[in-house]
Parts: sequence; structure tokens; C-alpha cells
Amino acid sequence: MPSVSEMASNVFVLDNGGYTIKAGFSTNSEPRIIPNCITKAKSERRRQFIGTQLDECKDFSGLYYAYPTQRGYMVNWDIEKQVWDHVFSSDHFNVDFKETCIIVTEPYFNFVAMQESMVEILFEDYKFHSIYRVNAGTLSAYKSQRTSSELCCLVVDSGFSFTHIIPYIKGKKLKNSTRRIDVGGKILTNHLKEIISYRQLNVMDETYVMNQVKEDVCYVSPDLWNDLKIAQ
Repeated sequence: MPSVSEMASNVFVLDNGGYTIKAGFSTNSEPRIIPNCITKAKSERRRQFIGTQLDECKDFSGLYYAYPTQRGYMVNWDIEKQVWDHVFSSDHFNVDFKETCIIVTEPYFNFVAMQESMVEILFEDYKFHSIYRVNAGTLSAYKSQRTSSELCCLVVDSGFSFTHIIPYIKGKKLKNSTRRIDVGGKILTNHLKEIISYRQLNVMDETYVMNQVKEDVCYVSPDLWNDLKIAQ
């Protein structure tokens, strides 16, 4: 165990999702949600919006998104670094890297090359004091273990590009029993775009607008058959 003098004075948590980043210091009551992408608008072609800079956009029609991940895995570190620069800067958290330990999430079954690249960037480019890589589901299982007397829990981690179902026993992940389904929030947004484009008007290029519609109007039904009757 490191001595008190060797430990970082701050702990920063970075839940690095494919669609949004949930970030904050361990002392914050709630995380800050930041889009994990670079966006360009048709009306402002010369400018790119990084993360929450999208709030400054005046025209949300036909936005172009550049994501650092595909199907949950990192494919473009150049984009990710620009987003992280935005997150760590004075625009949001003004992180003092040398005095901060970072807890960063990674996808299940992550490739070794991607893990090594992440560690290299966080240590060499940002110079964090220390790094802890972890799956998001493991943090949920840890929370469950602290607040419940149950020895087992099943975590359903549904993200942007996929959903994982992971069993935990006494806080330990059963890797061989983990299952991945290639269904997440992105496929629901695309499905909604297709339905409306087929029935009403073409909204296939209106990803931002239709994603907002999905988040504002759609919900998980507690009584599916009754809700279907009401819809008829």
C-alpha cells in the first residue's frame, strides 16, 4: 500500500461512454454529462463543437458527428484526446493532473492494445498521478455490495452501441458468463428515424433532433400490453 504522502490528493472519475462522458471528482454529488464527440453544423462549417460546446450551435439540423468509438471500442484517439482536453480544461474541471488519480471505465473484453494506448496517453500526455481502469458494471456491483446483503447481483449495462449482462458473486465478475447484445441507444434512435421517415417525413439526417425526441417522449413500459391497447 502506498503511504499517505505518495497518494494523490484528488480522485477523478471518468465514465468514458460511447455517446456521453459522465465525469466528476469523487467529492462531487453528481457527475457532469458531456457529449463524447466532435460535431459540425451545416450552417457553421468552419467551426467544430467539442463536447458541451454543442450548446452554442444555432442550427441543429443535419449535424455531422465524429465519435472516437465504434461499437463501443476506441478507433480514433485524436478525437478522444480533443474531448478529454475539453473535459479536463477550465471549461469544466480544471484538473491538476500530477495531484489527481483517475478512475476510468473501459468496455468489456477490451483489447490489450487499446488498454496500453489509454494508459500511455493518461500517463505520458496528461501525466496523471495514478490510473485505475475498470468496467462500469464493476462499479455498479461494488455499490450493490455496499448497500445490500446479497452476495450476488446481475448488472445490465446498456450503453450507446451495446448491452452487456454481467453476473457478479461477492463483487467478482464472472467473465465467462458475460453476454453482449449489439443493441443500445444508437439503434433505438436509428429505428425511430426510420419509422418516422417511412410514415411522415424524411428525418434520416436529423440525428440530434430525433435523439432528443427519443429521450423526451419514449420510455420503457411497465405494462407493455396495456400500453399497446391504449396506443390503438
